[in-house]
Amino acid sequence: MAGERPEFEGDAVMRPLNYRVMFEVEDDHWWFVGRRAIVLAQIRDFLAAGRGAAILDIGCGTGATMDALRDFGRVQGIDLSMLPLGFSRQRGHLSVACASATALPFGNSGFDLVTALDVIEHLDDDVAGLSEIRRVLRPGAIGLLFVPAFPSLWGPNDDQSGHRRRYRLSGFSTAIEAAGLKIERISYANFAMFPAIWLGRRLLSLLGRVDQSENRINHRLINRLLARIFAAEAGWLRKRRLPFGVSIIAVVRRPIDGQVAINTDQQSGANQNQ
Repeated sequence: MAGERPEFEGDAVMRPLNYRVMFEVEDDHWWFVGRRAIVLAQIRDFLAAGRGAAILDIGCGTGATMDALRDFGRVQGIDLSMLPLGFSRQRGHLSVACASATALPFGNSGFDLVTALDVIEHLDDDVAGLSEIRRVLRPGAIGLLFVPAFPSLWGPNDDQSGHRRRYRLSGFSTAIEAAGLKIERISYANFAMFPAIWLGRRLLSLLGRVDQSENRINHRLINRLLARIFAAEAGWLRKRRLPFGVSIIAVVRRPIDGQVAINTDQQSGANQNQ
């Protein structure tokens, strides 16, 4: 891995095994299915399908999210490692490149939508990565962010995935503001699975199962049920916030040039819940 990306030593990537596991399960594993449902519901509120939007998926991984984003326009992807990009190409995504989220290889103001799903937590400098998202968005365009929540949920999967941190809502809001982005919506997500994931990660740590990939925990008899439970939050999060969850989802906007990035009352209310 190091030989593939010597210029990106400050950023963290997943272990090679995790990429292969992701490629194998990403289409139907409850976590990815539920996250896509929530993300796409948010995007539909701000961006019409079929409008030919210019879209960037940062940390595109093995490409399943780009499959879904095709409904909205032309999708380009970047990732820190060549390995997941190979899997993305197997899905037919040819507009992909190996690049860092903190040094995007694109000009200013070129995208109508930027997604960064479980990416920002990998960066040594999260504000730098968020500032790059602001730079490449067109004025008034949106970004969709998804990050892991609560340091108390730290487990083997965080180490395997190369996470630098997990966030509380207030801390993530502060980083977004520091990058000059306006928060349109922000909330915790994956509320229902919080207790089970907290307990499961404690057990994996206590049992010393630090090399167990959580994506392998995918029993077919319960996978569909868990996907429905997670995806059921999609409608709720379009209008309301959740008090806690395994992750945080945020819709952000680059302010129109000359405007100050004053965030919405919804953000203020979210911060008061902390």
